[in-house]
Amino acid sequence: MGAIQLQTEHRDHWHPEFRRFFRPMVCFILMLLITAASLPLQARNLSVQVDEPRQSLAGHVRYLMTDVDTELAEVLRRPASEWQQAPDDINLGYHQQTHWFLISVTNAVAEHLDHYLELGYPMLDSVAFYQVRQDEIIHAVETGDARPFGSRAIEHRNFIFPVSMPAGSTTSIYLRVQTEGALQVPLMLWQEDAFHAASERALTLQSMFYGILLVMAAFNLFLYFSFRERAYLYYVLIVTSTLGLMTGLSGFAFQYVYPELPGVHHALILTIVPFSQFAMCLFAREFLELEDLHPGWSRIFLAMMAAALLCMAGALILDYGLSTRLSVLLAIPVALINLWAGIHLWLQGDHNAKLFSVAWLALLTGSLLTVLNKLGVLGSSVLTEHGIPIGASTQAVLFSFALADRFNRQRDAYLQEKQNSLDAMEQQREAERALHHASTHHELTGLPNRTIFERVTEAALRQNPELETGIFLLHLKNFDDVNKTLGHKQADTLLQDFAQRLNGLLSRQGGALPLDAYDHRFFCVSHVEGVSFAFTVQGSDQQAILARIDALVDQFSKPLEFKGLALELGLVFGCSFASETEREPQVLLRQAFIAFDQTVFGDGNLPVYAPEMNPYSPRRLTLMTELREALRTEGLTLHFQPQIHLMTSRVAGFEALIRWQHPEHGFVPPDEFIPMAEQTGLIKPVTRWVLNEALLFCTRLDEAGCDATVSINISAVNLREPGFCEDVCALLKKNRVAAQRLVLEVTETAAMLDPILSLQALRALRAADVRVSIDDFGTGHSSLSYIRKLPVNEIKIDRSFVMEMDRNKGDATIVRTTVNMCHDLGYEVVAEGVENENIQTLLKTLGCDLIQGYHIARPMSSDAALAWLAVTSWSKTRTPVTG
Repeated sequence: MGAIQLQTEHRDHWHPEFRRFFRPMVCFILMLLITAASLPLQARNLSVQVDEPRQSLAGHVRYLMTDVDTELAEVLRRPASEWQQAPDDINLGYHQQTHWFLISVTNAVAEHLDHYLELGYPMLDSVAFYQVRQDEIIHAVETGDARPFGSRAIEHRNFIFPVSMPAGSTTSIYLRVQTEGALQVPLMLWQEDAFHAASERALTLQSMFYGILLVMAAFNLFLYFSFRERAYLYYVLIVTSTLGLMTGLSGFAFQYVYPELPGVHHALILTIVPFSQFAMCLFAREFLELEDLHPGWSRIFLAMMAAALLCMAGALILDYGLSTRLSVLLAIPVALINLWAGIHLWLQGDHNAKLFSVAWLALLTGSLLTVLNKLGVLGSSVLTEHGIPIGASTQAVLFSFALADRFNRQRDAYLQEKQNSLDAMEQQREAERALHHASTHHELTGLPNRTIFERVTEAALRQNPELETGIFLLHLKNFDDVNKTLGHKQADTLLQDFAQRLNGLLSRQGGALPLDAYDHRFFCVSHVEGVSFAFTVQGSDQQAILARIDALVDQFSKPLEFKGLALELGLVFGCSFASETEREPQVLLRQAFIAFDQTVFGDGNLPVYAPEMNPYSPRRLTLMTELREALRTEGLTLHFQPQIHLMTSRVAGFEALIRWQHPEHGFVPPDEFIPMAEQTGLIKPVTRWVLNEALLFCTRLDEAGCDATVSINISAVNLREPGFCEDVCALLKKNRVAAQRLVLEVTETAAMLDPILSLQALRALRAADVRVSIDDFGTGHSSLSYIRKLPVNEIKIDRSFVMEMDRNKGDATIVRTTVNMCHDLGYEVVAEGVENENIQTLLKTLGCDLIQGYHIARPMSSDAALAWLAVTSWSKTRTPVTG
C-alpha cells in the first residue's frame, strides 16, 4: 500500500559528539526538546493515493472555536494564525462552544476520485459539512443526532460525507461541530468500496452480538417464569439495559429503531446509563440475598438505587452535559461498591460473590476508561470509546455464568426440598384418605356408609332425571340371635361374608348404581347402620326394576354357609321410588325405612313405599302449627346431661337438650321438630329460647358453687343469620354470664352448607370468647382441610363410634386417630355415648379430654341436674380449659 505523502519541516540531526557533554547539558537540551515538542505544529495537506482504501486524518486537522452563530463566510475570512493544530486524537472533552475543523485534501493522481469522509462518533448534536474549492462551496450538509436520521448525507450510524476530488485538485473540508456532550471527532477518509465492505462487516458483527444479548435476555426471562426467581428478571433488566446502551452509543438504535425520533434517542442516551446502574444494584441486592443476609449492605445498595433514579429524573430537567457527567460519574461509585461488596462477601465464604466480583471488576475497568476518555484524560481507542459497553457486555456474560452456577447449586437443594415436600404431602394425603375412608365406610364390612350412599344417589338423580330410581333397604332380622349364639367375633366374620356376597350379586346385576371404588373393587351396596344395607337401582321402568330385584330376593334369602352351618339370616326388605315431588335421597331412604316397617317377615313380598304407609305426615302437619304455640306457652323444656373431665374427675359442663312433651302425641323427639322449625323459620326464636334458658341454668350453677360450661346445639340456619353473634352476646350480658361458659355446638354438615358465612359467624363467636364445638364429628362429609380452618375449641366424636369401641376394633381405631389428630391441631376432644366403665377407661387411656353418656348420667331437668350435682362424687369445680 502506498504511503501518505506529508509535507514536513527539515530537522537537523544532533552531532554524535553530543554524548561527551556533561550531564547538565543533556538535561538542558532534553528540556528544550520537550518544550519544542509541545509547540503547535502546522497542519499538513493530505495527499490522496488511489491504492489506499482508508487514510487516517490524524495530524492533518486544524480547529477553531467560534460563537454559535458564526457562518462559514466569516470562518473563511479568519487568518491562518487563528487556527490551531488539532491533536491526533481529537477529544476535547465537554465544550458547548462551536468548533470548526479544517482538512485540506490533495488529489495527487491524474484521475477524478470519489471518497467518503467518516466522522466516527455518532453522539454529536449538530454537524455541518462544507466542501470548499477556491473559496466556493461545492457541497454542504447539515445533520447531527439532534436531527432526524434522514438528514444524513449517507444513511449510516456514523456521520458519512461524500468527497468529490477532481484530478490534481486540492479540496478544503470544513466541519462545524456543536454538542452538549463530549466533543470527539475521529476522522477517516475511505474509498467507497472499502467503506461499504468494512461497514457491512461491522454491522454483521454488531447484529450477531445484539442477537446474542437478546437470546440471553429471552432465555433468562423464560427461567424467571419457570422458577419465579427474581434474580433472573433483574438479570434480564441488566442485559436489556446493556443492549440499549450499546445500540444507543453506537447509533444502531437511532438508525434502525426510531430514525425519525431524535428526541427519543436523546432521552434514551440520557437515561440508559443510570437505568443500567439501577438494574445492576437491583440484581446485586437480590443475587447476593443482601436483604435477608446482609441488611447493612442492602441499605447501601438502596441508596445507590435511589441515586440512579435521581440521575434518571435529572436527565429530564438538567442540561445534556451535566446529566451525562453525573450519569457517567455515578458509574464509578456504583461499580466500586458492587465490587467491594462482592469481594467482602467472597472473603466471608459466599460462593455467589465469586463470579459476581470478577464481573464487576470488568465493568469497573471499562467504566474508568470511558470516564477518563470523556474527560479528555485518555485518548480515543476501542477500549476507551467503548469501555462501558464492553465492560457491561463482559459483566452480563459473567453474570450469566454466575446465575448458571447458582442454579446448578440450588437445583439439587431445590429438588431435594421438593421431594421432601412431596413425600410429606403424600403422607398427609394417605392419612387423610385413610381417615376419610374410615369415616365414610363401615370399618367391619368396608362398604360405603350412608353419607356416600346419599351423595352418589343424589348425583345420579340429578344427572339422569328421566330414569326411574329405586332405593332398596335390606335388614338382617335374625342377626341378633346369630350374634348371641356364635359370639361377636364369629358374627362379625359372618357379616363380612354376607356383605361381600350381597355386593357381588348386585355388582353383576345391571342397573345397580356403583357407589364407590376402592382397592380395585366396586361397591354397589351401602352399610347404612347396624345390620341394615341399602342400594340404588335405575332403569327405564319401575315394574322392570322391581321384577329384577324380585328375581334376586331368592338368592339374597338363601341360607349362608358358615363353618359347616347353614344360617338363616332372615332378610326384610323396603323400597321407595323417586317422584317428581320428592327426589331427596335422605327422604327416599326414610321412606324405604317406612316401607320396611310395613313388611311382614317371611311373606316374600318387596314392599314399595306409598304415602298412605307414612304414619307421620298428618301428625307433622299439626305439629308445625303447635310448635309455635309450645314456644309461646313454655311447652318446651331443657334437659341437661353432664360432661366429665377424665383426667381430673371434675364436672366440666352440661349439654342442654331440648325436649317437647306434647299434650296429645307425648314426647316429640328433636330430630322430628327441629328440621320442621328450620323449614318454617321458627329455628331463630327456638334457638334464642334455648340460649336464654341455658344461661339461666348457668347462673343457678354458680349459686350451687359449680363453674361448669353449658353447651347448646345450633342450626346451620343460625350460622347464616345476620346479627346472630350480637344476639348471643346480648343474652350473655343480660344474664351476666361470662362468654367462656357458653359452648355452641354445630355439626360438620351444618358448617359445610355455606362455608363462607359459617366461617364468618364462627370467627365472630370465637372473637367474642364464646367456645365453639364441632358435634357428631366423623359422620359428615367435610374435608379435613376445611375443619382445620374453623375457629373451634373442641371436637365431639359421634356416639356411633364410641358406643361399641370396647368391642369393635375399627371404632376404637377411629376414636384413637381422631383424638390424636385433634390434639395435634390444638382441639379438646369430647366423646359422647359412653355407656359403661370399659369405654370410660379406654377413653382415658387414649387421652380423651371430656366424656358424656348414660354411664355418667342421663339427661335431666334443671332441678334434677342440680340435685344430682349436690350428691355426685364428681367435683363441682370445672378444670379450666384452653384452646
